[in-house]
Amino acid sequence: DGPRMKYQNVLTEMDGDLLIVTLHWPERQNAMNHQMRVDLMACVQGAETDDAVKAIVLTGAGEKAFCAGANIPELEQRTLASELGPSATLRKDLPTTIERLGKPTVAAINGYCFGAGLELAMGCTVRVASDNAVLAQPEITLGQIPGSGGTQRLYRFVGLGWAMQMVLTGQRIDAKTASSIGLVTEVMAPADLLPRAKELARLLGAQAPIAFAAGRDAVLRSTETDLLTGIDYERKLYALC
Repeated sequence: DGPRMKYQNVLTEMDGDLLIVTLHWPERQNAMNHQMRVDLMACVQGAETDDAVKAIVLTGAGEKAFCAGANIPELEQRTLASELGPSATLRKDLPTTIERLGKPTVAAINGYCFGAGLELAMGCTVRVASDNAVLAQPEITLGQIPGSGGTQRLYRFVGLGWAMQMVLTGQRIDAKTASSIGLVTEVMAPADLLPRAKELARLLGAQAPIAFAAGRDAVLRSTETDLLTGIDYERKLYALC
């Protein structure tokens, strides 16, 4: 019963054929700790093989935060050796697993979305935000850089200029700015966020699964290949569909 198991730092519920996944560590503004990553990985991989789940919505518990970023006490324990080990591999793999999942994912960004939280959201198929959302890659203010794909994914959404500014200043941007630079596609009142995220997830989940995967993979490939190679890839996927 994969995605509907009980987890320590993640709440799950089914809404029809949608799996609603809530990052849940409210006293720490849903900061991302190791257990939350373990829970999320198990949850999304379980959902991928669960025929009852057509799409996934990811959001944060409460009204203030989607995810406030990494759990700072854990950061202080990291060493060169640990960063080449399995827990670091999980951090790196989680957004990519979500990005390449057989099921669509919508990030409903309800407030603070920092660091590892933004990196998680960038793995989702679509990101929408409430108008009180604040987004940042603040790692540099701790003498660090994003470590879960942030330096690599950000420019694919916002271009080099904004990626440089966000990664190298660590400064926060509001939802309106995030929308204007393409980091989120829609901004709405907090009360409308989850209903719209569910609406989008249902729309994505209603598409033919092979066409969904093919279209998604072709768009992702466009960020990492030259035009003619990409068009050839698209042609082959088109033929398969």
